[in-house]
Amino acid sequence: MEKKRVIKSLDNLDPELKTLVKKTYPDGFEGHLIRLQNAKNEPFFCVPLETSDTMYLVKIAVTKNTDGGYDIDDEEDNERDEDSNVDEASFDEDFEDD
Repeated sequence: MEKKRVIKSLDNLDPELKTLVKKTYPDGFEGHLIRLQNAKNEPFFCVPLETSDTMYLVKIAVTKNTDGGYDIDDEEDNERDEDSNVDEASFDEDFEDD
């Protein structure tokens, strides 16, 4: 049986999945971020997360810094829903937005 593939914002994860993210990335996301682009050619970042039945790409909020790089936003500071402005289907039809 093939695993379900889902893209979901960190802010919208269930508490159990947030706990799994913390266990999977205890030292932070920096070395694990994947940079992708939405349909508007805007970058967004995510990290992989796998459960027994689902493969997730968990979107991580970042902001562009003055050096041209990106900084990871703290979860408490990210009030906007990143799922609302990203067309994930444009880059990978294997993943569904949940």
